[in-house]
Amino acid sequence: AVVSTQSTWGSSLTINSEFNLELVKKMALNPNFNQIGEMFTKQYYAMFDNAATRGELAKLYNTEQSFLSFEGQQMQGTAKIMEKINSLTFQSIAHIVTSIDCHPMFDGGILVNVMGQLRLTMTSQSFMQNFVLKPMGDSFFIQHDVFRLVLHNVAAH
Repeated sequence: AVVSTQSTWGSSLTINSEFNLELVKKMALNPNFNQIGEMFTKQYYAMFDNAATRGELAKLYNTEQSFLSFEGQQMQGTAKIMEKINSLTFQSIAHIVTSIDCHPMFDGGILVNVMGQLRLTMTSQSFMQNFVLKPMGDSFFIQHDVFRLVLHNVAAH
């Protein structure tokens, strides 16, 4: 069946619904997305918060296909991402996670949204971090990682 629709811009869009149905059937939503996302989050922050294991985070990223946006600064690839992580100047840190929301993606990947508190030596600060976990073989790598402190300084914008 072919469906024709009119968009709000006046152009015509033709959709072959049989093709789209077959495409959707081939897309694999991971039924374990919540478990995987929550386990990943716990592992990631346990590794990050321990200075002795922080370097092991490199194994979770892909040499070329991983992207990090850290407070608006963007970088690509494991080397640049680890360079950024290793440049952070805190002496000790703890991520206190208050919520984890996971969504399955049509390519088998998982979107993970994390909110929480960063506990530093003398202060704490709210943060949010989003990950896109991309399947590769029988595991996942971090394809996208977006980190922001939660600041509500309206005057800055």
